[in-house]
Amino acid sequence: MLNVVEISLPVIWEDMEANLDRLDRILEEIFSPSFPVCPDILVLPEFFSTGNTANPSMAEYAEDSRTLKWMFEVASERNCAVAGSIPILDRDGRMFNRLYFVKPDGNTAEYDKRHLYFGGEENAYTAGNRRVFAEFRGWRIMFGICFDMRFPIWSRNERNNPADLYVNVANWPASRRNAAEVLAAARAIENVCYVAFCNRTGKDPDLEYADSSVIFNHRGRKKSRSVTVGDVPVVYASLDREELERFRRSFPILTKMD
Repeated sequence: MLNVVEISLPVIWEDMEANLDRLDRILEEIFSPSFPVCPDILVLPEFFSTGNTANPSMAEYAEDSRTLKWMFEVASERNCAVAGSIPILDRDGRMFNRLYFVKPDGNTAEYDKRHLYFGGEENAYTAGNRRVFAEFRGWRIMFGICFDMRFPIWSRNERNNPADLYVNVANWPASRRNAAEVLAAARAIENVCYVAFCNRTGKDPDLEYADSSVIFNHRGRKKSRSVTVGDVPVVYASLDREELERFRRSFPILTKMD
């Protein structure tokens, strides 16, 4: 079993310390004995510490990143993996929307968003060019960020070494909430894997976001439950690897992949 917890944070615009402080308070409750599950993986929204900004002053060098340091501390102290994306600056002056998957032992997987959204994001950021998989507690995980979920070829599972879980972190507008749920379910069905879609809530200067975080099983059926911690929606589910493997053996559609 793998316990996945998603925090649908209403991100405060370009206020890193306020967002991280709020997450610290939420984590105190999530890791208390009263919470329904003990997280193996914490999933945070796209740009969870800054909001969906193209402001270069909010981008961090990885080696000096306050947000990334916080992720390492949480993973180590809480003995769980932490996933979320942050604006990263490289030494050539390029900005990337980079998802970090930080494990308790300090090892990381890093995925740069491939499909940048029209306008501000595609003008400010550099697109990634490789898919990324990670192994954690016996599970194989692949990653996407927001708009990536609309592109099934990029999000396609591997035939011979399939991922068991697809994690997508997002700033997905409320006006397109239905599309997000349909696409997340479709990625689960076609890839025969669990899908964890973690979206932010609240508002930024341009958009409003809905409480649309969800976890689907390999049949495209909603697996997650939701609670409120403070005033923040938190989604959780316990994923069953044996159930997934039984289904893959009984209905081996991955062997028919083009």
